[in-house]
Amino acid sequence: MLYHSMIFKLAWRNIFRNKRRSLITISSIIFAVIFSVLMRSLQHGAYDNMLKNIVGNYQGYVQVHYKGFWDEKTIDNSFYIHDLDTLERNKYIQYINPRIEGYALASFKKESKPVIVLGIDLAKERHTIQLQNKVIKGSFIQENEEGIIIGKGLQKIMNLQINDSLVFLSQGYQGSLASGIYPVVGIIDLKTPELNKRTVIMNLNQTQTFFGLENMATTAVIGPVNGDWEKAEFELNQVLDTQNLEVMNWQEMLPELKQLITVDRAGGTFVLIILYSILTFSLFGTVLMLAEERNFEFGVLIALGMAKSKIIQTTILETLIMALVGVLSGLIITLPIVIYFNIFPINLSGQMQEVVEQFGFEALLPTSLDPKISLTQAAIVFLIVLLVNSYSIIKIRRINPTKAMRS
Repeated sequence: MLYHSMIFKLAWRNIFRNKRRSLITISSIIFAVIFSVLMRSLQHGAYDNMLKNIVGNYQGYVQVHYKGFWDEKTIDNSFYIHDLDTLERNKYIQYINPRIEGYALASFKKESKPVIVLGIDLAKERHTIQLQNKVIKGSFIQENEEGIIIGKGLQKIMNLQINDSLVFLSQGYQGSLASGIYPVVGIIDLKTPELNKRTVIMNLNQTQTFFGLENMATTAVIGPVNGDWEKAEFELNQVLDTQNLEVMNWQEMLPELKQLITVDRAGGTFVLIILYSILTFSLFGTVLMLAEERNFEFGVLIALGMAKSKIIQTTILETLIMALVGVLSGLIITLPIVIYFNIFPINLSGQMQEVVEQFGFEALLPTSLDPKISLTQAAIVFLIVLLVNSYSIIKIRRINPTKAMRS
């Protein structure tokens, strides 16, 4: 115990004796931790926001369709909802939300526009995607109510107000004519500009009547337990009749989104590699100068009978103390920044906003609160510091006390 206490005190003494070098080292570590954590938090926060807006709030992580529906999205490629009865009480599936996704020509006065008609089961979807919380004007559709909710973009384009009526014309099931007049009861913000411009939401039973799809649906959104969509997808393929139905995950339905995230993540990794390289060379330069400056000191200690292993232990402890101080300080500084920008995301504006919205994403950059991001980046920086310090260990092992004292 006395020996370890002596080594610890000696390490602290050496750190304070070389204040300038120690501060440079600690500052480099703090900067690396702050930059890497903030960068990764913003990246993952942007991914989570995209997935939440497009996948979580609308598309779903896993969907079931009639085979061929995804390639040819027509009302004729529908299936009976009771085909999914075998999925009830499955341990990997939290909820099953049947939907009808169709297209129609919507008209109001002299304005006409093709729209997506989305029929949802309000009772089932109320607690999942929570569309009722996104209504910005009017009210949400009540069950069995003859009314529609439209995206705020469509409302602006067609200059609609609450209680105005839209006329719909489309093709129904097996070539029948689908037509109807429905009052606007609410305006919704789906957080995705492209969806806001095109989406009309109806009750599922109302949509079934409109398209002539009694007890049928075009899509079933599957809610995986604990977000584990891989297990849910595997279970669906085992239980369902895959000769008539097909199971698709969000990566298959939105390959462009997956590619965008992959490319962006690779770009972020490249930037971090550059940062880590700069940090490595900066720390190596500091360690190299410290080792040369303390060459005489090490020679004297060895000449007086101090074992090289004890000097190495002291040097390693110095590095560990500086690394811990730097990493912990960086995390403490970064934490409130990450929390702040998670609650108050960065709002993109101007040309950047237009570019992002063209891809159908909300122009916001929140940070992610996933603790794995901070811990991973802190661990990488910590390992780099220990790796660089290996030079000091090699230097001490090879030192010749006579030559060192002469120099």
